[in-house]
Amino acid sequence: MASKYYFSTRDLLVIAVLAALGGVLSTYVSYLANMINHLVGVPFGAGNVVAGLHVLWLLLMIAITRKIGAGLIGGALKGFVEFITGNPHGLVVVAISTIEGLGAELGYWPLKKYRTAAYMLGGGLGAFANVLVFQLLYNSYGNVYLFGIWGGLAFVSGAVIAGYFTGGIMENLEDAGIVRREKQKKSFLSFSVPKAFALVLAVAILFSAIYYFALVQVREDPMVIHVTGKVVEPKDYYLPTYKSQYITVNTPMDGTYKHYPAQDYTGLSIDFILDDARASPDATKIDVVAADGYYQTFNITDLRGKGLLLNVSDVESDAEYVRLVAPGFAGGMWVRKVNSIKVY
Repeated sequence: MASKYYFSTRDLLVIAVLAALGGVLSTYVSYLANMINHLVGVPFGAGNVVAGLHVLWLLLMIAITRKIGAGLIGGALKGFVEFITGNPHGLVVVAISTIEGLGAELGYWPLKKYRTAAYMLGGGLGAFANVLVFQLLYNSYGNVYLFGIWGGLAFVSGAVIAGYFTGGIMENLEDAGIVRREKQKKSFLSFSVPKAFALVLAVAILFSAIYYFALVQVREDPMVIHVTGKVVEPKDYYLPTYKSQYITVNTPMDGTYKHYPAQDYTGLSIDFILDDARASPDATKIDVVAADGYYQTFNITDLRGKGLLLNVSDVESDAEYVRLVAPGFAGGMWVRKVNSIKVY
């Protein structure tokens, strides 16, 4: 007798169990991604090489239940589990996980007769959705170029880690009689350990190429400021891409040995950076750090609304490097050749 409910008790149990497992593990995947960023020397993006681990559970929900909506509902539930287990992104992770589930659904169902391709497209779109949401909410990648690079890496990761291995897991479950085998059209893609290894290797090579060709120069560019510490997501600010957000202040500079009369300085404000990076409410100070290690510490309450900004020209030589302009503060606090800002 057919159930009068769309989702059976078994379906709901599968979704709940996989959401719990995936939610707990995804919290640690977020920390793993941050660790990968730090290992390669960039504050964002590189961790997308493991983005597929977030979507694997959602694809398994769809594959096992074979019900439209399983990934979407499971994504919301998984996101809630991530939230309560301490995901660093807070409550917004519920929305992120839900949209990952939607991406997995949109990729899977149109190609469901070609199961391998459906899994890989669903995994790719689900992982890409993660990058898309962060770009829309936080402008995490600053420009379309970097967004495309990291979105592409996330898509490949999702296709391999989530999609390809979901197919392998399903074949094992079907062989064991746990899941009913489903008829499908023959595909040129088949699951095997050598192919899986080759695809994982391809992801690693792609990641290495992206890092070398796209990020080495950016990381060494004096116009890039690394913002780390008590922020929602550590981030790089390539100042020229934020010109639309520049402000201008008119202020003198009074130093111990030098004095400059009031003049205009234009650049990206510290207030904007703290708001854009979403500094933690309990953060009290920042260190503005120069490339040579010199730094100055500011109380956040003291600098808010004072017009502090990162200027990209030097008043003496017009050299192109980033300089902190700090109206109302002693000249010694106007840090030259700023390289990073630490929030704590």
